[in-house]
Amino acid sequence: MNDDIILEPTLLRAVWRYRWLVLLIAIVATAGAYFYADATATEEFSAEASVIAEDPLSSIIFESSTVRRADYLADQVEFMRSGDVAEEAVRLALESDPNFPYKTGVELLDRVRIFEFGARITVRVIAETESAAVDGANSMIGAYQGLVLADAGSSFTKAIEVLNGILAELQQELVDIAVEIEDAQNIADPVLAELRAQYDEALPRMFTLIEELETATGEARDELLLQLDDISTQLVLVEQVNRIEGTSSAISPLLERQRRAIIRVDDLSEERDRFRVDAQLLGAGIGSRTVATFATRQATDILQLVAAGLFLGLLVGSGLAYMLALRRRSITDRGQPELVLAAPLIAEVPNFRQEGIRTSIPVRSHPRSAAAESFRFAAAALDLSRAAPMGTVITQGKLVVVTSAGVADGKSVVAANTALAAAREGKRVLLIDADFGSQMATEMLTETHPKAGITEVVESGTALSEAVMPIEGSGTSGLHLLARGWQTSSAPEFFRNPATREFLDQIQDFYDLILVDAPPLLTVAYASTLAGMVDKVLVVTRHNGSATALEELQDRLDLIGTPTVGYVYNLAPLRLDISRNEGSMRDVLGQPATLDDDESTDDGSADDS
Repeated sequence: MNDDIILEPTLLRAVWRYRWLVLLIAIVATAGAYFYADATATEEFSAEASVIAEDPLSSIIFESSTVRRADYLADQVEFMRSGDVAEEAVRLALESDPNFPYKTGVELLDRVRIFEFGARITVRVIAETESAAVDGANSMIGAYQGLVLADAGSSFTKAIEVLNGILAELQQELVDIAVEIEDAQNIADPVLAELRAQYDEALPRMFTLIEELETATGEARDELLLQLDDISTQLVLVEQVNRIEGTSSAISPLLERQRRAIIRVDDLSEERDRFRVDAQLLGAGIGSRTVATFATRQATDILQLVAAGLFLGLLVGSGLAYMLALRRRSITDRGQPELVLAAPLIAEVPNFRQEGIRTSIPVRSHPRSAAAESFRFAAAALDLSRAAPMGTVITQGKLVVVTSAGVADGKSVVAANTALAAAREGKRVLLIDADFGSQMATEMLTETHPKAGITEVVESGTALSEAVMPIEGSGTSGLHLLARGWQTSSAPEFFRNPATREFLDQIQDFYDLILVDAPPLLTVAYASTLAGMVDKVLVVTRHNGSATALEELQDRLDLIGTPTVGYVYNLAPLRLDISRNEGSMRDVLGQPATLDDDESTDDGSADDS
């Protein structure tokens, strides 16, 4: 037995079993989603604008003031989604169009979708009008650009303000030092006095030129730089004279302080000039910009909702199918009944229709078919079981009851064909049609109404030879049929009659095999009585039959105590390996080995197997 065989259903098998239910639920869910989407759909427009984000600081010249930011792009994408950009975008949009529908940044962000492709940031705005979509997309880009530039420029502005404050302090320090030097020196030399007068005039002039240099450009700036150069030369000359003349210990420290202050003024002035150049060359934060000039009609969510409805329908349908499969477990593999019955498979009977067989007795009408061969397997298995040694699971005995869990399992077909197959192998076989409610085996094997049956033999003393009907074969071998009979009798009472049991014991001396076609064990009560009167039970279960019913049947058999010889897996899908292999079908009890000599079917049609 295959260890992978299980009785519990799998999801895929459950879906396939209830595929029409799953399909119906999926169609209903899809249709519902479509009508809902169609009823709630609104007309909308979408517009896109994009930018290539570049670090504004990347365009500055002087390395000393450069700030490199490796994660700049990721930060800008998040900044684009911020409330600051949205609020500024709303302000810009309302300036250009007072009827812009979104009045707050929160409202606008709810309609904005931002995508990143490399260095390009794309803003998509979805609105109810075309103009609102275009204005919203362009305003988002404009607000982003303005805020980025303002953020980058603020650092330079603060730096220049700090430098201006330091320069002002140095200017005051130089003035104070000059006053201290003048007080400390006794100026007697007219030339030296003149130089000091020039120094006093040059120093304020130098500060004035520095202030004018902040706003000067072009030739005017060059002229100011030349003047500053001349004044610096004069200051250096005065400093040298003072160094020569300054023999006082009080003057020397003042002159040193004055020299250092002048050097710091020059250095800080150059630093401030560099910051001003960087601020003027500061990038705008956008390498290239694509503005939105039109909006496209936005497709509604019908397709998405329909797809969601289909998925939900399949999910619900699959779940329902699995729940139904759990409640209605079915036999889908020939090895599954063995898990329940603890008995072997003795034959797998394919569905007659898949072989083109239109009669119920393929052993007679289509002896070379796969179906007929499967019944010969069953007959051979029953013969082997009777030859099994004592002490095995299957006991010896000729009397075998054929039953099933419910109707439509094909037990009468199995009983009739197995009996006929055993008879054609040289056995003397008796088939008792004990299913008083249907007598299906009798109808399949003969068109002649029997004059007597088992009821007349047991209750009226009719001779067995007068009640049995020869179906096929000679006196020493062949198949005999014992039908119900015509005498009015209650089936439960008849099979509880000790005379019936005595009759079954007596006839075993005349036959090699006795098959009893009993009613379904779970639907007719006296079937249990029959099962308790025989040596063995042959169970018939069909493909896609109920696993729960088979488990109940086994419980009933355990209660009865009669051993199970095996089971026949009926109505199975035709397997390619058995349909292409004739096996013993090439010589069936002396039949010619050619297909041209096949017996015709019961309805007069030729054998098409």
